[in-house]
Amino acid sequence: MPIYHSVPTQVDAFALMVLQIPRVKEIIEGFRETLKLVWGDHVPSWIPPAMGYAVLLGFLLVFLWGFLNVLSKIKDLLTEKFWPIFYDQEKRRRVEKRRRFADHIEGEIRRLNGLEAWSDYRFAELEADVDAEGRKRGSILSSLLDRSTIRREHSLSTAIENSKERLIILEGDPGSGKSVAQRHVAQRMALAAMKSRSQKAVIPIYVNLKELNRASDTPIDRNLIESFVLEFLNRVRDRDIEEFLEHEFSQGLKEGTWFFLFDSFDELPEVLSSTETDQHTKNYANAIADFLRGMNKCRGIIASRRFRGPKQFGWPRFVIRPLSEARREELIHKAGLRPEQESRLIGEVETAGEEIKMMARNPMFLGLLCNHIRDGNPFPNNVHSVYETYIATRLNRDADRIKRRFELEISPVRRAAENIAFCISADYSLGLSRTRESLRQSTIRLGLGLGEQFDQLLDAIEYIKLARSETATNVGNDQQFTFAHRRFQEYFATRIVLADPGRVSPLSLLTDARWRETAVVLCQTQQDEFLVPIVVHP
Repeated sequence: MPIYHSVPTQVDAFALMVLQIPRVKEIIEGFRETLKLVWGDHVPSWIPPAMGYAVLLGFLLVFLWGFLNVLSKIKDLLTEKFWPIFYDQEKRRRVEKRRRFADHIEGEIRRLNGLEAWSDYRFAELEADVDAEGRKRGSILSSLLDRSTIRREHSLSTAIENSKERLIILEGDPGSGKSVAQRHVAQRMALAAMKSRSQKAVIPIYVNLKELNRASDTPIDRNLIESFVLEFLNRVRDRDIEEFLEHEFSQGLKEGTWFFLFDSFDELPEVLSSTETDQHTKNYANAIADFLRGMNKCRGIIASRRFRGPKQFGWPRFVIRPLSEARREELIHKAGLRPEQESRLIGEVETAGEEIKMMARNPMFLGLLCNHIRDGNPFPNNVHSVYETYIATRLNRDADRIKRRFELEISPVRRAAENIAFCISADYSLGLSRTRESLRQSTIRLGLGLGEQFDQLLDAIEYIKLARSETATNVGNDQQFTFAHRRFQEYFATRIVLADPGRVSPLSLLTDARWRETAVVLCQTQQDEFLVPIVVHP
């Protein structure tokens, strides 16, 4: 008996069409065989029609999902291509201003990449695990059928762009690619907005939270976040940008045409030494959430290291996965090694010890490892030696230029980087990005002063792109100084501790998050006689 028996006549044609699909026939035959295993040749008469209805309902849902997706695409096409034809002069001027602002954003991303010696062509797509609270844009059927706790996203940047969630937490280990992924998304969205003719085009706004310096009498609330975003966007004090933001920023909040990418939540000065349950962490997370609520219809994403991000809010999380073997080889190929170096590196990673093999799945470390091999060095024995080789190469490579330009030898430049990095970790009045004057005073307080050449030394560190400066957002015209990556700051600070262990108490090394990476390096590189007094310290 046909399985579509008793199905109403008006859907007979659909059922016949379904039966012509080979894959469906196979599934139905499988059902029939399964039914015979249960009931033999005496299958109840209601079973086949019920199966027919179930199959029909499934295909109707699939077609409905496809139809709604098509409607969504048509709507987007009309909004992007058709309606702008009827814009009046005022709307066309607005579109042009928004396109120029998107161009400004894209230029800022390229500038940041340049300051950190990064090029977007080296980007390799990351993968992420997303919890069940995250939903894919337009995926109605998957929302109904997929009840799993975690799903895998094979393109992190696409998942970020397409998510419908108002606020997402992007988590990853140090060097896992959080900042690079956010800037890649921001650059891609900015390029799309530059080409758009619609006044509803979404423009990304990338801000680095580690540059947020709060006065002690300023409450941690949505107003703090909004004022910081506006100051960050116009760090160069450009009149045209200021005028644009005065007219467009609030309007964009109401229309949902901004996409906020908040980087380095864990590097907020007041979060830096706190724990996941610390009140400062909660306050800043609440402030960002409040900023994105109310009249603000925009989406946002917060990037943070996994062990210091907000945990208690139940927000959907995108957790960056370590590099797969295929992604690792893709990054190695983009590093520009000679063919024999590339083959040797891939082979030696596979046979390396667990520490190196695990770290080779970290994008930043893998990039440094590629530099290590490109410069003709043997395969390393530990992680710390890769950082040491990279820093030494950067310093020695530019030694002659630094001497000509700044009249400095390379050894005081290295010492300056170490002293500054140590002060950033040891002086709790500082964060990771502070003004030069505050750093000068900190080095003096901690007995690590750099003398009259202070500014020249910092200029030299920035020149070789181990650090960068930004125009301060709330300290007059003084410049802020920040290392190009948190890992570099931790490396240089660790050098001071290795040379003078007494500068940091054993309790701080074991319990203070600021010294977490230093403690790891000590365990990896030092002999037992060095470590025992730290571990057994009363």
